[in-house]
Amino acid sequence: MMYFRDFSVAVGMGPQFLKNFLDGGTTWNDHYEYTTSDGVTKYSLGIDAAIIKSEYEAHTKTTVYGAPDGGAEEEYPGYFSNFHNDGEECRMGVIQCCYTGNRIKDFVGNADMCAHDMTLSAKSNHISAKSYTIFDTDSTNEEKESYCTGFAWEEDSFADAVKYNTLFHMAMKENLFDNGYVRNIPGAPLCGCAEQMPIIDNAGCVKAKEGYKIDTNTGKVSVDISWEDCNDLTDYYNSLTGRGDTEKFFLKAKVVESGKCGDAADDFMNERMLVHK
Repeated sequence: MMYFRDFSVAVGMGPQFLKNFLDGGTTWNDHYEYTTSDGVTKYSLGIDAAIIKSEYEAHTKTTVYGAPDGGAEEEYPGYFSNFHNDGEECRMGVIQCCYTGNRIKDFVGNADMCAHDMTLSAKSNHISAKSYTIFDTDSTNEEKESYCTGFAWEEDSFADAVKYNTLFHMAMKENLFDNGYVRNIPGAPLCGCAEQMPIIDNAGCVKAKEGYKIDTNTGKVSVDISWEDCNDLTDYYNSLTGRGDTEKFFLKAKVVESGKCGDAADDFMNERMLVHK
């Protein structure tokens, strides 16, 4: 399946803005909507990020997106590091986004943050030295401090071909524009391959549904993508016959069972010969 539209072009803000947004920055993450005393709404996503809605309605369901580039890769190879691991595009076949704030309503999370090897996302956090983070893993705290969602695909599948359409649907339209989720987990990208994301104890799931349209006048066939909730990311990943046991074991280590953050943080530190008290 041919790629027709650069993901950077789809966002309409240029590659530098897109990279910064995917790392957790830019005005889309930093500004919070509010109404002044005289009734004027400031920093409305409907205005500041109007491109998201218009792009979604015009192209996201019917035009296949390619990997973000916008000319950046020629000058800075590997610029969009969020979607590359050892020179390959997300080898596990999973992209996640995790948030710690909401710019339009009260924040409601679905996951605890356990630990993060920041070395794996050095091109997002700009820390060159080996560095690690463990988070508050108090299992008695009922408030979840992050909101995480993701999607997965098998190689050479329809979901693989339209993965950047799914990213736009999930990260730009659903999570940001519709629901207002913003800001990355400290030291981690806002969105990236599972390999680069923190250890968490839950992630929602979305999947692309394959569809096509035929123009009865010209006979031209185009994609007609829709999406549906697939509930739990790890459960869905485990159902993919095209992913092996090693890959599934790895994802289970990245998205652990609910309430197991403390154990995951201990294991994370022990693997690095460090003490966690």
